[in-house]
Amino acid sequence: MQSHNIRLIDNTYDLDIARQLLDGLFTQKIAFVEDLIHASEPMELNALETRLEELKAEKRSLDILLEEFDGEHAEMEIGCTVVMNVRKLDLV
Repeated sequence: MQSHNIRLIDNTYDLDIARQLLDGLFTQKIAFVEDLIHASEPMELNALETRLEELKAEKRSLDILLEEFDGEHAEMEIGCTVVMNVRKLDLV
């Protein structure tokens, strides 16, 4: 198995910029999962629909967090490392 890490986000942002960045990531990920749902087999639907609801809940949680600081001068530190492990599959 081979591992690789990518520092996707590693910075401090003004809250408005942080909101734009994170909203964009959530919007794209939600759209990606919705596309998978439309193209998936019935056996995969439950897991994908669960993941979609999880993403929407996380986005709502983020919105609530950011609303707490609405109108205040604040910044957000974001650290997001993508950890990937790649392994070959045995074909049986």
